[in-house]
Amino acid sequence: SLTTFNLGPQTVCHGHCDDHDFSCGWSPLRSFGPFDYKKGGHVVLWELGVAFEFPPGTRIFFPSALLTHSNTSIQEDEERYSVTSYSSGGEFQWVGRG
Repeated sequence: SLTTFNLGPQTVCHGHCDDHDFSCGWSPLRSFGPFDYKKGGHVVLWELGVAFEFPPGTRIFFPSALLTHSNTSIQEDEERYSVTSYSSGGEFQWVGRG
């Protein structure tokens, strides 16, 4: 498993699908920082047609290789950071081939 620290200070993730991640894996995502989660920093899962508030300290697990995901921008004077973990599909291919 790998971990990425997005230290912003205004971390925004545009819509993408992590197609090199292990497709059966669930990736945890956690947000941090002083931002108004009612106004921004929402998580968007495009195929599911949902966007939801994501307060600082909240964690979600989702299949990042299968769902296009993003988050909305925050206010100009705010800060938002995130930490996410994932497993590279290549690791599993390497192990599977011996």
